[in-house]
Amino acid sequence: MDVGGGNGTLAKAFADAFPQINFTVFDLPHVIEECDEGIKNLTYVGGDMFKSIPSANAILLKWILHNWNDEECIKILKKCKEAIPSKENGGKVIIIDMVLMDHNPHKGDHKSYETQLSIDMLMMIITSGKQRNQQDWTKLFSNAGFSNYKIISILGLRSIIEVFP
Repeated sequence: MDVGGGNGTLAKAFADAFPQINFTVFDLPHVIEECDEGIKNLTYVGGDMFKSIPSANAILLKWILHNWNDEECIKILKKCKEAIPSKENGGKVIIIDMVLMDHNPHKGDHKSYETQLSIDMLMMIITSGKQRNQQDWTKLFSNAGFSNYKIISILGLRSIIEVFP
């Protein structure tokens, strides 16, 4: 389930690559009504992630949580937790987002740090959200009732975070 998946670009790529698996894009009704339903193993569902999220084995949040403040993120994550099975039954939330590095002026990675600060400022100006470091993510997951997580750095500042109930 791609929550906040917009027109389904990412879900379409997954559906094409894995035709044996069914995928769902969940977004606001006015977003979903514009989507093309031409892929057999991809469906679109309209709704509000702050009210409820349909049941799924796994939920994907790609570039969603950085748009929201901590209180709203906890609400979204709690709704995700309600929608997935236990970890033993394969339930997880997959988050694609930025995990800020702690600044160490002796490491010499000033460009990455400047990029982090610029994006964080942008999120604060445009939305009520922010970028988060590992400690911030840990606090969010704990406050939403999750028991464990794993962060995998993939490219630059981008990370995949697996969160387990």
